[in-house]
Amino acid sequence: MKKHSQSRFTHIIGKCILGIIILSLILSTINGYIHQNSEKYIAVVNGEKINLSTFQKMYFIEQEKQKKILGKKFFKIHNNVQFIQQTYNYVISQLVNNVLLEQYAKKMQLQVNDSEIKKIIFNSSLFQKNKKFNKEQYLNYLTSINLTNREYIDIIKKKINTENLVNAIYNSNFILNYEKNNIIKLLSQKRIIKKAIIKTDSIINKQHTNDIEARKYFYQNRNNFYIPEKFKINFIHLNIDRFKTSCNNKEIYETYLKNIQKYSTKEIRRYSIIQTKTKKQALLILSKLSNAPKDFSKIAQKHSIDPISSKKGGDIGWISEDITPNEIKKANLQRKNQISNIITFKNEFLIIKLNDIKIAQPKKIDEVSDIIKKKIQHKKSLNLYNTFIHNISHVVKKHPNNIESIIKKNNFVIEKTNWFNKNSVPKNLNNFILKKIIFHKKLLQNHQIPKKYFHLIILKKHQAFLIKLVNFKNQEKQSFQNVRKNIIYKINLIKATKESQKKAEKIMLQLKKGKNNLFKKSHLYFSDPEIISRYDQNSITSIIFNLPRPKQGKKTYTLYQDKNNNFIIISLEKVYNTTFSPEENNMIIKYIEQNNNQIIFNSILKDLREKSVITYNKIEFDKLL
Repeated sequence: MKKHSQSRFTHIIGKCILGIIILSLILSTINGYIHQNSEKYIAVVNGEKINLSTFQKMYFIEQEKQKKILGKKFFKIHNNVQFIQQTYNYVISQLVNNVLLEQYAKKMQLQVNDSEIKKIIFNSSLFQKNKKFNKEQYLNYLTSINLTNREYIDIIKKKINTENLVNAIYNSNFILNYEKNNIIKLLSQKRIIKKAIIKTDSIINKQHTNDIEARKYFYQNRNNFYIPEKFKINFIHLNIDRFKTSCNNKEIYETYLKNIQKYSTKEIRRYSIIQTKTKKQALLILSKLSNAPKDFSKIAQKHSIDPISSKKGGDIGWISEDITPNEIKKANLQRKNQISNIITFKNEFLIIKLNDIKIAQPKKIDEVSDIIKKKIQHKKSLNLYNTFIHNISHVVKKHPNNIESIIKKNNFVIEKTNWFNKNSVPKNLNNFILKKIIFHKKLLQNHQIPKKYFHLIILKKHQAFLIKLVNFKNQEKQSFQNVRKNIIYKINLIKATKESQKKAEKIMLQLKKGKNNLFKKSHLYFSDPEIISRYDQNSITSIIFNLPRPKQGKKTYTLYQDKNNNFIIISLEKVYNTTFSPEENNMIIKYIEQNNNQIIFNSILKDLREKSVITYNKIEFDKLL
């Protein structure tokens, strides 16, 4: 079962790669085809229009996907013009790809029969009533989207034909065995290296820089020597925790009675299974069970191929409904000791038995009183918070000078910051929205004077800030004397780095010639051997694997500079291969095939684009979104 899950997962990954390339194939909706001629369009592909509403839906879906991937970073960049442009280009490109593939599938005369379409429509939950196809519901839907039965079928055909084209490409892909073996050989390769470090910081103090050099550097880089703007802020962080509440036993009891179903145990059921490879085996077992149902456990131990449950007589334990596998749900067992018919499971077969049922039971009030208490208090605190925010919002707009008296009345303590700049924001204020308001000087009046009242900033997750700019200092130019020491150190570092590099290159030349006089004279030594794999997350992996193999009896050398300005001499000692397990080999081959799919798909789309007439209708972003 575990092995099957892994192969299924790999298959899904492959599909996902194709899905990324033709994102709109699955996600585009039927509505995108309705009233195409009457709507604004964003592109025309060989005479076929992509309408504005389809683009807008796809743009929204892409944004939701980016939110999940980028998290908080999304809100920092989502209004950036360049980011919007990139997203726009990506979505319109995928929609064009989708139309091109649909047209290509039509040209290839890929066909899907009407019985398959009928099956799709009949099985769609959209047209079902009491788990059965409802003709009236289906016709009402067609009326709502202004399509005839034939038009709707043609649209579904177009989608399925395109999906079949994708599957045909996916299933026909192959890589020659010698190519697979070569790639596995490369990936299984390991390299043994040694390092010698030439440190730069040890010679920085030996460098000499005079005032003339330092002043020259200062004036050439004048724009780098500024004291940034500084701010002093008074603020109050408002959240639910500030609004403490309580609740009594009566409230707890009433809430318990109103929501008694919420405070009950889940119904759980205990099942046993017999798993077989063939349907014939399953039928024979089912026949035995019809005569001797009490022998289920013995038969499971003897004949079930599931390695875990078979040892327990088929028992798979207690399961609640929310985590019950679909195969067990399909069996629809309702009575104790009831045995199912044969259930298809992947490429194998199951017989399922319902052993026992524990019905849902209300928990005692003592068991859940703390949970109920917290929920009541949270709800009360949230109401107080929302009421306060509503009231303070009104005061900020109408009577901003009255805010301080409200703060005193509610016994809120005002927190005060020291001077800070963009590089030293206090932890409590280190929020994208707050920083934008502070550093865009929205708390200042004309002539750089701080506004005299508090501002209300409402954030997500029931948080808000009252902030007031108390003092402000403009950006200032730094004098040479203030930065002289830093400049001298920087120039000395540059000189020391150049000297270290020159020395390292000389040592390298000698080592390549088989000499080590300068290496020894510099008191250098090679570290203990390190083993580097091609798939290591190491900054030098690519450097190591770009080196030629050492010739017999010799070593290969290279030089690189690390982030601390040190120079590292690498000696490649040995290259050898390890052996992957069969599972690892299979995973690598799957990945190679998926990557090959992507290359094939890109080639097909490139060829289709070159042979097509595609025009774009430019519409301003604010009208698009």
